[in-house]
Amino acid sequence: MIGRGGQSTVYRAKDLIDGDEVAVKLVHGAAGDPDATERIFREAQSMSQLIGTAAVRILHQVRTDDGSLGLVMELLEGRDLEAHLTELEKRKELPPLAWVERIFKPIVDTLAVAHDRGMVHRDLKAENIFVLNEERGGGVRLIDFGFVKMMRSMKITGAEVVAGSPSYIPPEIWVQGAVNADARADVYSLSVMLYRALAGKLPFRGETVVELMVEVTTAPRPKLSDLRPDLSPDIDAWVEQALAIDRDLRFVSIMGTWRALRGCFP
Repeated sequence: MIGRGGQSTVYRAKDLIDGDEVAVKLVHGAAGDPDATERIFREAQSMSQLIGTAAVRILHQVRTDDGSLGLVMELLEGRDLEAHLTELEKRKELPPLAWVERIFKPIVDTLAVAHDRGMVHRDLKAENIFVLNEERGGGVRLIDFGFVKMMRSMKITGAEVVAGSPSYIPPEIWVQGAVNADARADVYSLSVMLYRALAGKLPFRGETVVELMVEVTTAPRPKLSDLRPDLSPDIDAWVEQALAIDRDLRFVSIMGTWRALRGCFP
C-alpha cells in the first residue's frame, strides 16, 4: 500500500505480463453499489480522454476476486505539491516564479482540455498535484479524478453533498452543494493553490471548518500585493476576481485565470 484516502486505497503492483511497476487504485465498497461503480467508470473515462495531458495515465480497469473495482495507472515517483508547499512554508520561503510557472502551467493546460470536454475535476487541491522526481524525468501529474463531474452525463452526486478538501472548496459548493459545480469551481480551487504558492499561506484559515466556511463565503478577499511587491499591483484585482464569492464575477475559464496572473509577473 502506498496511499489511502477516504474512498480508496492505492497499491504498488507489478504487471505480470510485461514486468512494469504500476499503481492500482481500489475503491472501497464499490462492489454492488451502482453509484460507486458509475463513479469509477467516469474516473476511468475522464482520464482516458485526457491522454497526452498532465493527467495521470490510466492503463486498465480491474475487478478483484471479492468484487472490488479498481484502476491500473502509471506509477508515480516523487511527492505531492502539498509536501513541497508545506516544506517551503516551514522554512518561510517562497518558490521562484519560474517554479510556479513550471508546476502550474501543465495543470492549467490539462484543466482547459478537461473543461472543453465537459469535465470538472471538483477536487483540486495541493495533494492532487504530484511533482515527479527529476531523475524520473520530472514534470507534474494531476491525479484523483474520483469526484469528476461529467457535465453532459446524469448527476450521481446528492444535492446536499459538500465534498473536497475544506481549504479549497469554493463558496458556491459550501452553499449549494457539489452537484452545482461548474468549471468556475475548478477556477477557484486552482486559484487558492496559486495564492498559497505565491503568498506562502492559504487565503483563508479558519480555526474550525465552520469558521473557514464563513470566511470563504463572506470575508473580504485578501491582499497579495503587500506580501509580493515583486508582482504588479494588479495582483490584488486578480485575487478579487479569481476568488470571487459570486462565481458570476469570477474568471470564466481556467486559461483566462492563468493569463491574467501571468500578466502580473515581472
